[in-house]
This record gives sequence, structure tokens and C-alpha cells, in this order.
Amino acid sequence: MKTRPLLWGLSVAVALTAPTAGAQQAAAPAVSEETDALTDKARQLYEEGRQAAAAGKWADAHASFLAAWAIKPHYQIASNLGVTCLKLGRNREAAEYLTRYLREAPATKVKERQSAEASLNEALAKVASVTVQAAPQGAEVIVDGVAVGKAPLMDPVFLDPGKHEIGARLDGHEPETRSIVATAGGKETAVLQLERTPSAQIGGRVDTSLSPVPGAPRDDVRTAVLVGGGIAAGAGVAAGVVFTLLANGRAGDAETSRQELIVEGDGYALCPDLNPVKCAELKDTVLAKVDLTNAAFWSFVAGGAIGAGTLVYGLVTMKSSESRPTVQVVPLLGTGASGLLVSGKF
Repeated sequence: MKTRPLLWGLSVAVALTAPTAGAQQAAAPAVSEETDALTDKARQLYEEGRQAAAAGKWADAHASFLAAWAIKPHYQIASNLGVTCLKLGRNREAAEYLTRYLREAPATKVKERQSAEASLNEALAKVASVTVQAAPQGAEVIVDGVAVGKAPLMDPVFLDPGKHEIGARLDGHEPETRSIVATAGGKETAVLQLERTPSAQIGGRVDTSLSPVPGAPRDDVRTAVLVGGGIAAGAGVAAGVVFTLLANGRAGDAETSRQELIVEGDGYALCPDLNPVKCAELKDTVLAKVDLTNAAFWSFVAGGAIGAGTLVYGLVTMKSSESRPTVQVVPLLGTGASGLLVSGKF
């Protein structure tokens, strides 16, 4: 699928009056109010496509409908493209166009919608339908290396049988990818939760020498610093534990909401069309989970840094008959690990 087009992007289609009934019905006259919505050039290409479909020249019809779609992506063209793709064995594209037709065509077109649904069911029996749930909202969804839209996607992603890679990316977040083995007629759900990227590695020198408070005994100052540092380090670690528990709770709430939406949508959790209120609650819960996870991470980092700094201070200020130790502390924070680099002569 290296040449997979953007979902609904550059492909072209026109709704056949009865998509599964063959070339004769595909060439039925268009309703005046629909053809009036097309530009003159698109209308000309559309008519050429109808004539080719009536003659059973599906490849020519597909080319004409595709060119018309590039000019005017009208739902009428989407239905025609869906049927011609189905005739040519391009089942994935057929499912995409017919799904868009059913989403945009007026409910008053009862017979046309019934014919499109029959054609869509025929296409779905030969492809996999994948509902992609990516967060945060606005993340770019990638299928086999090609961008197909931004979350939340309005329609499922249709895949030919076989192995595929589905991922998402967003500035300031770690990209995520899932491998899916698509099966004909199968339905899948791909959940992609992007985590915010930790700050880039920071390196710097820390001056560990502290001047005693004037008039205060050196031992008293040292004791106060060690006790205060220990308390601060413990508070940081404790806060990290609390934030972690809260984040886990939010994650559980998000999963519960997602499962409720899947049940409500009969196997699909299409947001926000299915249930705008629940979808908004799910989004807020996911964002809260991400914020709490970040808070836990930085609390642990802060607690660890304070604890290490306090330990180094204690070593540096130890009484000794030998020369004063020389210590250099460099905090290290990165995506893979975090901590303190301590070097010097003790």
C-alpha cells in the first residue's frame, strides 16, 4: 500500500442511481438539483463516466468519475466511484467511497441509499474495517506510512487482507504504531494514545558548595540541610506515587468509557457523531491521564534529584583530616532515563 491515497483525498466518484444493478442502471439520468451542484467540466466528465458505465467499460468510467471527483468531490460522484471500483475489484476504495456517500447523501434518497448499502456490504466482505481511536485530538493518523487524516477520523480505515502498520504522530508527543493483520470481512479497533515527549536531555554543572549561615554553628547548618533535603526528596517521591495512582485511575475510566461507546455503536466508537457528550468526556479523561502521568514523572525526577543532591552535600561537608573532596554533579534527563551523574574525588 505504498501508493495508498489519502482517505477520500485524490480519488474520484459519482453515485450511480442503483450502484449494484449494473451498467444500465448506472447510466440513469441524474436528478437536476444534484447535477446543478457540479461545475460544467465535472458534469461533462460525469456524463462520460455514465456512458462508459452503460457500455460496461468500467475502467474508462472509473477514469472519468475520478477526474470529476478531483474537480467536485460530490456525494453523487462518490457513489459512482464506489460502484466502478467494486466492478474493477478495488474493494478497499469502493468501501471508502460508498461509506462517504452514505454519510453525505440526504436521507430522502431511500432507494439510492439502499443500493449503496448493498454495494458497501459486498465490498466490506472482502476488506477489513478498522476503527482508529487516536488521542490527543488532532493527531495525524498514518496507515502504511501514508497520512490518512487527523483524529478523530470520521470513517473507519479500510484495509486489504494482510499485514499493515497503523500509527499516529503529533508535535510534542512520542509517535505510536500498531501492527494489524487484516482479514476479509473483519472488524478491528486500533487505540493509539500518544504520550507527551519528556524534555530533551539537560546537562549542567551544579555548585555543591553552600556557605554557612553567619553566626550559626557549621554542624547545625549541615544537619538542617540534610534533614530538609531528606524531607523534600521524600515529598517528591510521595507525590509521584500519588500522581501515578491517579493516572491509573483515569486510564481505567477512559477504557470504561471507550467500551461503553463501542457497545453503544454496535462495535464502533465513532466520535463525536455517535455520542458527543460521552466522546467529550472520554477526551477529557484521556488528557487528564496524560497530565497526571507527566506530573508523576517529574515528581519522581525532582525527588530523586533533591535526594542525590542532599547525599552529595552530606559527603562534601563531612569532617575529615584529609583534603576537602571535590565533587561535580550533572543532572541528566532524557527520554530513556533520568538521574544524576556524580564525579570527582572523595
